Amino acid sequence: MNLNSPPIPKYYQVATSLRDLIASGELKPADQMPTEESLVEEHGVSRGTVRKAIQLLVDEGLVESEQGRGSFVTSAMQSSNHFSLVTFEDEMRRQARKPSTRLLKFEVREAGERTAKRLEIAPETVVYQIERLRLADDVPVAYECRILERDLCPEIEDADLEAQSIHWLLSQKHQIPLVKMVHTVERQPLTQLHADLLDATKGEPAFMVDRLSYTLKGDSKVPAVLFEAVYLEDSYYVHAIG
Repeated sequence: MNLNSPPIPKYYQVATSLRDLIASGELKPADQMPTEESLVEEHGVSRGTVRKAIQLLVDEGLVESEQGRGSFVTSAMQSSNHFSLVTFEDEMRRQARKPSTRLLKFEVREAGERTAKRLEIAPETVVYQIERLRLADDVPVAYECRILERDLCPEIEDADLEAQSIHWLLSQKHQIPLVKMVHTVERQPLTQLHADLLDATKGEPAFMVDRLSYTLKGDSKVPAVLFEAVYLEDSYYVHAIG
């Protein structure tokens, strides 16, 4: 992590502590979260900071709030049409940096053998390939590539992919149920190709992310979106749960 990065905000520290309790099983599905009063006392922060921490966990899909009852760990067995992710924009704002996006490629093509195998579709199936550069304070910090079947969401052709979250477009605006994801994160040196895209040096450490999101087809979960990304290690914080 870059030693010159801004200090981690108090609310994020509180959220991380609670997130760890959920990940360890100390706070189980359907358990009520600690009260605001107890968190204020335990962490030595304001009530507003505690509320912001809880809201972050709500946004991540780990906690749900019920008016008049309090906040509870999301039930692992509940039926849900969406999963939530911490967005690139939120992570950059956490670092007090201005996020922006540059669209590199929007291609309509046949899937091909490799993509077809990952998405479990025929090789001649038409897909979208969307490549974007993510920037912080106008400096490239991440390269992202998404591939999805065109029939999943043809409306995405009309979207502003430099101003809108693709995950939000799919799961919220167009109500496509994204119900599961399988991902791997590996720390690897940058290739020359990725170094050129990110204005970085070949061999510089980076996080390589591979994620496959699933949607529903009838009662079955089927692959929907293939996501591959490269994040510069000194600019991005990776937190895994479970």
